[in-house]
Amino acid sequence: MELHDKHKWTVKDVFNVFVMAFFLEFVFYLGLRLSGAREYLLSLQNNALLSSLFLFGLYVLQSFGLLFPLWYIVIRKYGFNIKQFGFKWIGIWKTIAWITSSYIFYIGLSIFVITLFSVFGIGSFGFEPQKSLFDFFGNSAVGIIFAGFVAIILAPFIEEIFFRGFVLNTLVKRISPIWGIILTALIFAAVHFEFQSIMPLIILAFVLNILYVRTQSIWPGILFHIINNIIAFFVLLLL
Repeated sequence: MELHDKHKWTVKDVFNVFVMAFFLEFVFYLGLRLSGAREYLLSLQNNALLSSLFLFGLYVLQSFGLLFPLWYIVIRKYGFNIKQFGFKWIGIWKTIAWITSSYIFYIGLSIFVITLFSVFGIGSFGFEPQKSLFDFFGNSAVGIIFAGFVAIILAPFIEEIFFRGFVLNTLVKRISPIWGIILTALIFAAVHFEFQSIMPLIILAFVLNILYVRTQSIWPGILFHIINNIIAFFVLLLL
């Protein structure tokens, strides 16, 4: 199935975007180490608001390192058309139906993979807990608000635009739907750099990729991602 075949992005563009993104990420990491940002953050431990604002600013800068290459290499070159990134509304009832069926599939696939790992004696490899945002933002009321905003609002929009609207869109058109879905899922999981919990990330991305290809819209994926993050956020909050 073709996705938005009017866009002219190529696999080379995807590669160049990732090269620039990883370079900016390296510069960002180096800047943090050399600037004494960690020491400054430690000095803010007794001020929840300033600490949360500082961490939120770091997240925004990190997101800029992902979105800036997309603008510089792709949008600046080919122009911007919001529909080419999948922003097409398919209707409320279709959206609800797709999200519901996809979530059932997501749970079923997760259980199947966990069972398969257990049968073959792999155990919980790749299913270890992810790093919690509360480890960064803390457990204060301000920290919880900022962590929730990042997890529930910013992350789903940024990740869906980049990975589904751009990467998957390109690979499905230039390679094939099946390989586009598989490769994008692997890339999505890998760039989170949480290899101890890589399997849930792969499964999540796999389901989101199929959802995007089947609906030809980014909205069901964004809403699915938001709902999934809300559930995970409140489970962590309760724990």
